[in-house]
Amino acid sequence: MAFRAPRFARHLVALFAWNTRDREMDEEMAFHLESIRREYLHAGMTEAEAERVARARFGDVLRLKERGHDVRTARVLEDLVRDVRHMARALRKSPGFTVAVVLTLALGIGGNTAIFSIVDQLLLRPLPYPQGDQLLIVYETRHSGSGAASAPAGRRNSVSPANWVDWQRESRSLKSLAAWRGISLTLTGVGAPARVNVQFVSSEFFPLIGVEPLLGRTFSDRDDLPNAPRVVVLSHHLWQGRFGADPTVVGRIIQLSDRPAEVVGVMPAGFQFVDPANDVWLPYQLDRSRPWRESAGRFMNVVARLQNGVTLRAARAEMEGIAARLASTYAFNKNTSVALVPLREELTGHVQTSLYVLYGAVGVLLSIACFNVANLLLARAASRRREIAIRTLLGAGRTAIIRQLLVESLLLATAGGALGIALASWSVDALVAVAPVDLLRVPDLTVDLRVLIYTLGVSMATGVIVGVVPALLVARKSPVGSMRMTASTITHAPRIRQALVVFQVAMTVMLLGGAGLLVRTLVALNRVDTGFEKQGLLTMEVGLPPARYSPERIIQFYRQAVDALKALPGVESAAAANSLATIGSPTGRTTFHRRGTPAMPINERPAVVIRVVTPGYFRTLRVPVVGGREFIEADYANATPGFIVNEAFAKAYLVDIDPLGASLSVLMQQENPYLPVIGVVGNVNEGSLRDAAQPTVYYSHRQMPQLGMTLVVRTSGPAAIVKPAVDAIHGLDPTLAVTRVTTFSDALTESLARERLNAIVSSCFGLSGLLLASLGLYALLAFMVTERTKEIGIRIALGAQVGRLTRSVIGDGLRLVAIGIAIGIGGSLVLMRTLRTLLFGVTPHDVSTYAAVLVLQCAVAALASYVPARWAARVEPLTALRHE
Repeated sequence: MAFRAPRFARHLVALFAWNTRDREMDEEMAFHLESIRREYLHAGMTEAEAERVARARFGDVLRLKERGHDVRTARVLEDLVRDVRHMARALRKSPGFTVAVVLTLALGIGGNTAIFSIVDQLLLRPLPYPQGDQLLIVYETRHSGSGAASAPAGRRNSVSPANWVDWQRESRSLKSLAAWRGISLTLTGVGAPARVNVQFVSSEFFPLIGVEPLLGRTFSDRDDLPNAPRVVVLSHHLWQGRFGADPTVVGRIIQLSDRPAEVVGVMPAGFQFVDPANDVWLPYQLDRSRPWRESAGRFMNVVARLQNGVTLRAARAEMEGIAARLASTYAFNKNTSVALVPLREELTGHVQTSLYVLYGAVGVLLSIACFNVANLLLARAASRRREIAIRTLLGAGRTAIIRQLLVESLLLATAGGALGIALASWSVDALVAVAPVDLLRVPDLTVDLRVLIYTLGVSMATGVIVGVVPALLVARKSPVGSMRMTASTITHAPRIRQALVVFQVAMTVMLLGGAGLLVRTLVALNRVDTGFEKQGLLTMEVGLPPARYSPERIIQFYRQAVDALKALPGVESAAAANSLATIGSPTGRTTFHRRGTPAMPINERPAVVIRVVTPGYFRTLRVPVVGGREFIEADYANATPGFIVNEAFAKAYLVDIDPLGASLSVLMQQENPYLPVIGVVGNVNEGSLRDAAQPTVYYSHRQMPQLGMTLVVRTSGPAAIVKPAVDAIHGLDPTLAVTRVTTFSDALTESLARERLNAIVSSCFGLSGLLLASLGLYALLAFMVTERTKEIGIRIALGAQVGRLTRSVIGDGLRLVAIGIAIGIGGSLVLMRTLRTLLFGVTPHDVSTYAAVLVLQCAVAALASYVPARWAARVEPLTALRHE
């Protein structure tokens, strides 16, 4: 049986082979006509008579040819191609209109595509793990009935190793639970010393995640035993960057903080878990039989995988039951429960609300662009009413007219989408520059095939939406009535066009209102009183290898480091702390007891933030000492000099006594003796600019030596001493990696990356919407002035004042804007509540923000109305009447 192409495909091919098709049809008809003519010749007719009778019998050749043409081709497709050619020529003849529409659509579609590319990669695509939707992060939580202040009720806390072991043994809804903890270590022996991000993971981790190594193997149960030989798995980017993608790297011995480890595997490209900058994995080697509830707190992270067929709700119910049993069995677990968080929520929760808000904002921007283009198309359709009427009277059907107008809008939308893709590609690069990768957690953000398909769909939908209303309005008008219209009476759908402008203004007000609130949030965060002087501080992080540094050597090193930094020219003072103030993570939270107060179970004691500092810390940051003294050099000779507390601690727990007479025992070490409070200092925000100062206890570094510390240097020119400061540290130990060398101001700016992203992107959308709405208002008024040229000329000829005409046109524009502003503010009061979690220092209904939006919108609208008003004032009566 011969193969026959589908009819649609044959017709589609025929569209591009018209000459061949017509020639074949002519030859076939000529053959049949000649056959009939010969038949009559054989019957004895003359040549002329046979020709005449044959043609009469065969029929009208032209009509038959047209009928055959319709049968043998897809006429709809042919008409569509013809319409595309015709409308493309028409658009080329109107370059100003075409450019305006394409740029408007490109702005809306491009912004929409850029934000969607981020939403797609973060929220829509499957996680890069087998059955990634089954992965959960497990936290401990506290009940609201707890008497302790170790954490707010419901706050997610790290996990106790004892609870992790019990969960593993008792849970049936979770297939596996693995523990991990992230730290930084120093890699040496492979180029210059460098700090690498390390995840200590239990032996269950890699089988639970389900990703196989590229080279070698992962960890076995034997590797995870306490004191087992240390082995390491490398990330792909570290293997390529530091080891030159050496295929024989498995079996090589490397040094991590001066401790040897054998490389047993390399993970594939792109593999990461929670921390996108992780470099190395080491076995946790936790002693699971140790009585952790008696000797330590909560310090590990846990990831789990649901059993096949088990729902998240069922797993939560089971785990909460297990947590309740543990809480009734152990005092350590009293008033605690458990929280199961899907991994996707864990990865995107910090930006999810921001992305939804920005995606909604760019959707509003696209709507404004659509309204604007629809307005332009209505104006264009009005100016072509006579042309369309003539074509209708000559036989063109309404369907054909509507199809042509839709083809025009689709051509414009396609061109706008193509330009929008280029704009989106540039915008994505700009977004990545504004928002660091560790904020978005997207290693490679690009406009790929999925995004292109989305953009194509948006473009087509936009083309139909902006074109269908003008097409239907034109098609339903009487062609005879359109022919009778004069140049002064061709106004087309004025109420619809005015409504489109009103809605543009309303949506712009909502965009500007949201942008204003987010900008004010960023400004408020930058103005937060952190409790110390931020300017003039240089910061850097140093980590010491435990294999070479005993506690006494740690104390000696940081004392020498601070002295070396103080000796640099231009340095006023220097000190060290366990992390950056305000935006860094303090040592942790723990409970305490004040001597002379009733004894309480450990789990019910109040809790405070712990920070470790060296002498000179408060002087370097210029934190005021409001009572007693700060740590001094003489305290290095005393292993237990006492505690310093902040004002928040004194007001919360020492209000009934002299703070300097209090004695505290803080649960942080094996020995927790009662030590005196030797000083009270001003409050400093901990962990975030958004959080108020919390009760804090400061340890001297002599009391609790820390391997990793942040050095802080106060100087008039922080940037100028970067190299001397790093050289000073390397002068003490050249094998150490000095990382995150930056000014505190720059570190603070980086910590506000999410707020900065929200403010910048929303402001761009708001200003773009303002531009489009203003152009829409301008286009409407300019068109109205053009239509009323004769009327304006007559009024001027009759003595109308030019100023009154100008004010009339401007008034028409401002009336539309006033209606749009009223609608926009009403919508904002309802919708801006969704921004509440993103705001700081301002409410969703802030009056001053909306007042500024109102002034800006009115000023721009007045400017957009002024130009058409001036045109109206300059109309020459005789010229207007002669033109008519």
